[in-house]
Amino acid sequence: MVATYGWRGGDPRNMLIVPTETVIRVAASQETTVFVTAGGRLYIGQYNGQERGSLKQIELGSRCVRDATVYRGQVVFVTDAGEVFTRDLKGGDVRPLPVLEPKKTCTHGQEEKGRKVRVRAVAAGYDHILFLSAQDEIWVQGRGPALGLFTNKTENEITNPARVDFFKGRRVMQIEAGAYFTVALVEALPPVHHDPAAESDTLPDFDSYVRSCEQCRRETGDRVLFEDADEFDKCPLGLAVRKEYFTPDRRSDLLSPAPSSVNMDGRSSRNSVFHEDGESSDYVADELDPTSGEVSCDGTSLNTPVELRTGIELKDMARTHRQSVGSDFEVVECTDDETEMGGETRRRKSSLAGSSSLFLNADAARQFISRQLSWMTTTSVEQGECIMENEKINNKYHIDSATELIKENVASAANSAASLVATGVRTVSDKVGQLSRHFSSSECADGELHDLTPDSDPFSLDAFYAKTPKTKMSKSDSYECNSLPRRLSDELCRKKTHMRTASGGLSFPKVGKDGVLTLEKRPEQVAKNTVLIIDGGRHILNTEVWAWGSANKGQLGLGDLSHRSTPTSVVTLNHMGVTKLVCGSHHTAALTIDGQVYIWEPKDTSDEVDHATMEPKSLKSSYWKVFVWGDNSAGQGGPSTPIEKSSLPNKSANKSPSKLGNVSSSIVSPRRLELPDGGLVRDLASGDNYLIVVSIDGLTYYVGKLREEEKATVKQIAVGDATTRCRSVLCQCDSVVCTSDEMHPQVITFLKTETEYLSLLKCVNQHVVKPFLSTCVLGNNSKSSSSISHKDACASSSVGGSGASVDNSQVLQTKQELLEAYLDVTHAVASSLSDMLDDQAADVTAVIPIIRQVEEHKSIYQKYVNLVCDAIAISGLTVSSKEANIVMEKCQSVLANLIPEDKRKTNTELFAYLILRPLHHIHEYVEFLLSMKNDADNYYSPFTLDKIKIAHSHWKQLSNIAQKNQAEAEVTKAYWETCSPKMVEALANPSRRLLRDSRTSPINVHNAGRFSSHSFVLLTDVLVHIQYSNFTTYNLNIMWVEPVPNSSSIQNGIFITLPEDYLTLACPTSSDKSQWMYALQEGIKRSVYGTGEAGLVVMPRTPPLVRNASYTFTKSTQYKDATYNGQWFFGKLHGEGIMTWPDGRQYEGQFRQNVYHGPGQLEVPSPGGVTVYEGTWKNGKLEGKGIIRYANKDVYIGYLHESQPHGHGEIKKGRFSSQAASIYTGEWSCGVKQGYGVLDEIVKGEKYMGMWQNNNRHGPGMVVTMNGVYYEGNFYQNKLTGYGLMMFEDKTYYEGELGIGGSFAGKGSLHYPSGDTIEGTFTGNWEDGIKINGMLQKGVGSPDDENIPKSFGKFSVSADQKWMAIVRQCKDQLGISTGIEVSTAKVWEILATRLETEKQAALRHSAQLDVLDGIDRIPERKGELTYRYFMEIHFYLGKAFGSRLHPLGQLLQLLVDAFRATYGGVVAHPRLLPYAVQEVRSFTSRLYQLVRVLFPDLPREDENVLLEPDMEDQEEIVVTPAFVIHPWLLPHVYSPLSTLYVLHHQPKDEEYWRRLLKWNKQPDTALMTFLGVDVKFWLPEGATIMECSRTLGMVKDQHFTEAIETLQMLSTSFSPRDKLKLIHRTFQQVSKAVMNKLGNDYLWSMDDLFPVFQYVVVRSRIQHLGAEIQLVDDLLDPHMQHGELGIMFTTLRACYYQIQNEKLNHMV
Repeated sequence: MVATYGWRGGDPRNMLIVPTETVIRVAASQETTVFVTAGGRLYIGQYNGQERGSLKQIELGSRCVRDATVYRGQVVFVTDAGEVFTRDLKGGDVRPLPVLEPKKTCTHGQEEKGRKVRVRAVAAGYDHILFLSAQDEIWVQGRGPALGLFTNKTENEITNPARVDFFKGRRVMQIEAGAYFTVALVEALPPVHHDPAAESDTLPDFDSYVRSCEQCRRETGDRVLFEDADEFDKCPLGLAVRKEYFTPDRRSDLLSPAPSSVNMDGRSSRNSVFHEDGESSDYVADELDPTSGEVSCDGTSLNTPVELRTGIELKDMARTHRQSVGSDFEVVECTDDETEMGGETRRRKSSLAGSSSLFLNADAARQFISRQLSWMTTTSVEQGECIMENEKINNKYHIDSATELIKENVASAANSAASLVATGVRTVSDKVGQLSRHFSSSECADGELHDLTPDSDPFSLDAFYAKTPKTKMSKSDSYECNSLPRRLSDELCRKKTHMRTASGGLSFPKVGKDGVLTLEKRPEQVAKNTVLIIDGGRHILNTEVWAWGSANKGQLGLGDLSHRSTPTSVVTLNHMGVTKLVCGSHHTAALTIDGQVYIWEPKDTSDEVDHATMEPKSLKSSYWKVFVWGDNSAGQGGPSTPIEKSSLPNKSANKSPSKLGNVSSSIVSPRRLELPDGGLVRDLASGDNYLIVVSIDGLTYYVGKLREEEKATVKQIAVGDATTRCRSVLCQCDSVVCTSDEMHPQVITFLKTETEYLSLLKCVNQHVVKPFLSTCVLGNNSKSSSSISHKDACASSSVGGSGASVDNSQVLQTKQELLEAYLDVTHAVASSLSDMLDDQAADVTAVIPIIRQVEEHKSIYQKYVNLVCDAIAISGLTVSSKEANIVMEKCQSVLANLIPEDKRKTNTELFAYLILRPLHHIHEYVEFLLSMKNDADNYYSPFTLDKIKIAHSHWKQLSNIAQKNQAEAEVTKAYWETCSPKMVEALANPSRRLLRDSRTSPINVHNAGRFSSHSFVLLTDVLVHIQYSNFTTYNLNIMWVEPVPNSSSIQNGIFITLPEDYLTLACPTSSDKSQWMYALQEGIKRSVYGTGEAGLVVMPRTPPLVRNASYTFTKSTQYKDATYNGQWFFGKLHGEGIMTWPDGRQYEGQFRQNVYHGPGQLEVPSPGGVTVYEGTWKNGKLEGKGIIRYANKDVYIGYLHESQPHGHGEIKKGRFSSQAASIYTGEWSCGVKQGYGVLDEIVKGEKYMGMWQNNNRHGPGMVVTMNGVYYEGNFYQNKLTGYGLMMFEDKTYYEGELGIGGSFAGKGSLHYPSGDTIEGTFTGNWEDGIKINGMLQKGVGSPDDENIPKSFGKFSVSADQKWMAIVRQCKDQLGISTGIEVSTAKVWEILATRLETEKQAALRHSAQLDVLDGIDRIPERKGELTYRYFMEIHFYLGKAFGSRLHPLGQLLQLLVDAFRATYGGVVAHPRLLPYAVQEVRSFTSRLYQLVRVLFPDLPREDENVLLEPDMEDQEEIVVTPAFVIHPWLLPHVYSPLSTLYVLHHQPKDEEYWRRLLKWNKQPDTALMTFLGVDVKFWLPEGATIMECSRTLGMVKDQHFTEAIETLQMLSTSFSPRDKLKLIHRTFQQVSKAVMNKLGNDYLWSMDDLFPVFQYVVVRSRIQHLGAEIQLVDDLLDPHMQHGELGIMFTTLRACYYQIQNEKLNHMV
């Protein structure tokens, strides 16, 4: 149960009145305490002396408070909206305290108001106050060096908050303030990577950019989106820099802490967001991000679903939530009143900016130079020039780009600016001693600047940057000063959050606890969670502490007593995993995540510091993790003398741990704090001159003096009763608030074990892994072998007396991956430990990560197990090079108290022990979970016990696999030591293991020669056949093994099938045979399936017969030197695969029994290009539908036989710009044109339609040209010979002998439309002129408009002989053979199989599938054709003809394509109309014949069957071929067919249209009067014509409108039947209109009907009415030409002719 206690000072009996809600923040002065609760309420308590005082809630309306501090007699608090308010402690009104950006003025004179900054945290000292914005910027107000504003004029009061530009671009996680100093916890930065090939791009200066200035916008152009100013930043010189959220390398993916968190018991972080009920809200920055919606007072989002408001679910959501804390919502436009408040500061900044015209921003440049020099501390240059090795590895920040900017922009004024800063630095250096340079992990490239020579001015810019290399910046890093930190990606900063302690911890969302059984998680979810765990742990360990301000008592922890006006890094705490900072008046304490203990002492007394590296030496302790520095006058910092090993609690029985001994007045460097009995610190807080520490056991300690007269002590204080255990503590001044809760004893045990484990891992990472990793990276990057051997600190050792060694590159790569995995394990343990410290769940399985996240943590160790075993197998755990030995020699002393002596006798033994330590920890996990399982009856419910058992089974399995793999690796290592150098060099690699050796398990080749030598070695992926000094390898993944039955010729035999060979082996005994069979099968399975992570893949009992593998043929004639990658079946190519030849040939597709079979594509290169064959292969040849793309860009699409065009197909040659561009559509035979076909020669504008033989025009055919010439005749070998017919555009035609190209060549007759005829001999051609020798005969009678010869069509191919190959192919698909009768049931079975095959082929190619929707099902035959049965047939045919998978659909599509190729295009000729009509009729007949095969109950072609409907509202139908086929055929061919009709009727339709346009100009009265429409049909009742002439004289289109609209739809219908229905509906609409006027009893007469209908036709304005009438007349069924529909159609035809021939004289 959660409880809250409050007291004053170090005595809990001196109780405070605390709010009933959970307190998440305490701020206090001497007599006043301010409480902030989880519900966002603010309380102020007043106290006098020892009295408990009074408590009062401050009325704030709807505001929710998130943080507060006391500053100069006022309480300053921050709301969840990011606003800052203040109120006097003694009372008064609440007043806003705006934090505003300075007012901006562009170079063009335009001004922009400052915008309000959203604040998320606040802290205050005596003379300064700090604000931490949602953009991770620090804003300060007050005076003194603690402001960090790069100025020596610290006595001036800063009345309005100003930004500390030093941290611009950095992620500041926590700020704390002492009396006159400031400390900040900042995220460490990954390396900055540059692309030298990229070019920089200048961006505008945002300090001088104003949105409202049009000129600013024009100058910047479209490159910058200024509406989101937060996308940009400024370098120290004032240049605008885009915030590039780069993606660092895998080893440097650091996470940023979220700005807010709260623990379930209400313990909030320093800068937090929380719920009233105490649940954690790790949905970071909800209250500050506009995308997160409106926020209620309890911290939840009002527009967020309820299921997303719980703590656990919000944590899961936060991992993938992409939002930026630094979005433009963080800074808003301020009001005029708020602008006035900051006017003075802005005016001062404006004056400073304008003082130096040579700088883009002079003040920023000066600050930048000062910051570079301020990074120096007072440690001697001679004694400490080196930076820690791990910092050199992970932090390579460059200042070269900043150098270029300074040289280009500062010019001569730079030296003067630097001198101003240098003067202040020299003054400090004179007081504290010789200057040295100590940098943080984010300062410089390689962790250090270039040496300053004594002969040069160290503060001169030229000297300072003389040796800086010039690096060209990448475009993505345009104008980015690389010496400055950069903001981390907001996506990364929310992946993992560590919640830590009450008054200043960090918040990182943990991986969710969804799902009871870990097996329920999907692999991709496990992988994602694993990345989050590692990233979270990496971020926890990579933090930095920065301090500035007064240092008179060492409170900055920088090793001296010199003040710092600029932030300076406390380098000894870099990457130490600091998670919390607390400040007293003159001291500071830091809390880390692990249990490693370091000692820092004053500069002149410490013997525990390694001056060579400036690294504090390590002592063994699992439980101390607090560092303190600063004022120690009250004993709050612990002892001032070095703590020797003998003084540790576990080694000193005489020294009391509760006494601090001599107290030093100052501790100038961080030093660890000791607790009695080595307790693990969970939380700490600081008062003015004391510390309150909470141990993991829940005990509370007071560090300091309880009274002035007493000695300083570390004393346990009693909170509550004897059973009370505290979890968190808040403290300021002398007010303390503590929260209590319970923790399971098993959790405490596990915590202590993990802490000790993490301490070791951190130490190993610091001193071993990172130095070795850097050398491995150098070795991998080195190009020469000598460089590798020299740089490799982890070089491979010899594996045997022969001196054989594994390839250095493999060893380096393996070691690098292993060391990186070691870092991952460390990060996972850190993440696990932080999760446990934060979790408040009652279920112990939800607290311990190795149970809750068993799959995620196990996968991390699985990867590490594999890499460790790989390293063992190739002797990768040896230490042989000079550099590696130097590193390990240093580690011997550092790790002396952490490692047993027998494990560190040699450097190699020590290195191996350290690397194998995580494997031993797996077994410790197993033992721990086993102990929990054994104690289950006393502690856990059955549900909890099940989860423990599941976790135990996981870790037990991994433990067994680790032991097995380690043993295999050791055996493999021993084997390589006995092998020849040749074999080791060729076969040894990290992942390969020894499974069996014929030297220990005999096996030999069957019938081997007497003097032959054969031995076999089975490795995990190959079988090695050794003959004397030579050996052959056989890949196991393409090996099939089967036992050979015993016979007289062979005993205990094993037969091995390979792609190009066979092996028969024999064993001496059946036992050996069984063992070898098992080993071979296991090896094959491992090679095929892989072992996964640590060999946890579940494999079948026997190897699969079908596999995927790659192989290069060496013996096969067909595939020699080709490489195949794909499926195999028992040594044969079978299934999907890719075959590639060295000459560039490649086949990709299906194989069967070593040949192409199935869908596939073959590419054959040639000098002119690549020929591609694509389609369905059978026995190595293309068969059926396919595509050939020739090297000359010609394309053939159609049917093939033996990889050649055969059947119907289309070939496209050349391009439209080519002289040979043409398209042939027709029949083929064995690769040549054979049969009927159409050749469209696009460039010549000529189209041939006729017979072909052997690629030549041969037989009857006809030609049309773009010039309107049409000729037909007989062709022989591409030449037109003999008698033929030629027709011209003017209706003239010639009958007689024709020659090449349609020329006149002999006797004949020329007929003119006038009736004149010339008979004789003709030579020449029509275009160039003809020579005639003959007689002219004048025509008799009137001229013939059509002038169609009797021989027209005599020399053309009949419609039924065209496109026979298309129909033949459809019949083959349906199993219909000519002359053989096939049953309907058999056809349907073949059809169903065919459809399924087409469907599967489409699935393999991932094509968009047509839904079969039952067309593959055999319908039930009714035996008699009924109306309902016919409608079922009609419905099925609609789906069949519309499906590209159905043979009928394919047939229809091919026929339509052929029809369009013949009659469409630019050479459409009116003379082709009769042929087109004949083809439509032929298509209808042939399609109907095939339909009758499927549905034999349909009537024959010469029969008409009348079907009566079952329902009255249905129409009776007459079943004919046209009725069945036309609805599906005509819509596809209508476009070219209607074009021919239009061309054929063009003269008549033009005359008709000319008259129609004139008639439609008349009003209705005039038109109907002219047409003779009776006035009773349109004149209003009782009116006369004279009366209506004035009102209706100008009215048009107002009569019979519905009938007109219906008839206008005539051109939108396709089939003649549909057109007749529209005509019928038109008559009905006319009758309806008349009957509405004259009554329903009115009977029509033709004399009345015709004029009315003619009026409707005229007003319908159908342009090509004659073509529509002719189409209906040609394709209409004969039975429909009579009766009512026939009369109506005849009426329409009469109207058309009437309009054509009516005189217009009286209409004009």
